[in-house]
Amino acid sequence: MGNIVWGEIIVVVIPIVIALVLAVIGFVLKLKKDEMTGMSKELAELVLKIIDAAKDKHFSQQEILDIIKEAQDVINEGKKLLGA
Repeated sequence: MGNIVWGEIIVVVIPIVIALVLAVIGFVLKLKKDEMTGMSKELAELVLKIIDAAKDKHFSQQEILDIIKEAQDVINEGKKLLGA
C-alpha cells in the first residue's frame, strides 16, 4: 500500500494541469477580447462624431470639443490595451 504508482498519478495529473492551463489562457484571451471590443467601440464613436460634425461642412466649437473628447477616450483605451 505504501508503493506509489507514478504512471497512474501522471495519467490523472497531466489532464488536470492541461485543463487548468487552458482555462487560464481562455480567461486571459477573454479579457483581451473585451479590451479590443472597447477600443473598437471608442474608434466607432470617434468616427461617428467626426461624420456628424462634418455633415454641415462647418465645425462648431462644441463639435470640435466633442471630437477631442472622443479622441481622448480612444487614447485612454489604447493605454489600457497596452497595459500602461
